[in-house]
Amino acid sequence: MRIAVVTGGPIYPEASFTARGADAVYCADSGLDYCIANGIRPDMFFGDMDSVSDEGRNYLEHSDIPMKVFSTHKDMTDTELALCDCPDGCSIDLICSLTGRIDHVLANLGLLIKFREKGCDIVATDGMTDVIPLIGGNKVTIEGSWDDDVAVSLIPFANDTVQGVSVEGLEYPLDNKDITALSSLTISNKPIAGAESFTVKAGAGRLLITITKSL
Repeated sequence: MRIAVVTGGPIYPEASFTARGADAVYCADSGLDYCIANGIRPDMFFGDMDSVSDEGRNYLEHSDIPMKVFSTHKDMTDTELALCDCPDGCSIDLICSLTGRIDHVLANLGLLIKFREKGCDIVATDGMTDVIPLIGGNKVTIEGSWDDDVAVSLIPFANDTVQGVSVEGLEYPLDNKDITALSSLTISNKPIAGAESFTVKAGAGRLLITITKSL
């Protein structure tokens, strides 16, 4: 089962294709407005209602969408509350802003790592950039077709030094390389021309793989 968790903030219309391909759609507060604007009917609403538009409130009042409404005085973001409600064993597409409020962006990237460490298959997208978390001791193969303007970057999470990083299918090779926090060594790689996939693996540490597409 694949669940799309849609949050607030600036998100490109292209992300709606990901939501439509999911088995269920959960909205985190003003993520409801994104769904309404893109013709997506959510299966569940989570939030404290502090950022939902009047149109969104009216939509909820006249629909039978299940809701979990929380106080604004809480210890989790609306996004994390929605993620925590996803069934065990499901895959999650977190449709969220990657360019809006920096505190929410950083928190959402942290949630990617947190839920991947719990064993969840989770990725994030805003319709232009995809973010895939990788925990050391694992590898990920990403399939797709890309144009010449796609940028692939490998970013150590927090203050981690990510050990033993290797890539296959990217123009600039890495073989068992340690990547230190704050390094720009692995920014703006790209798939080899004609490649239908690329693979990243790491021995230890936590890594965010970003794929930014040309729109």
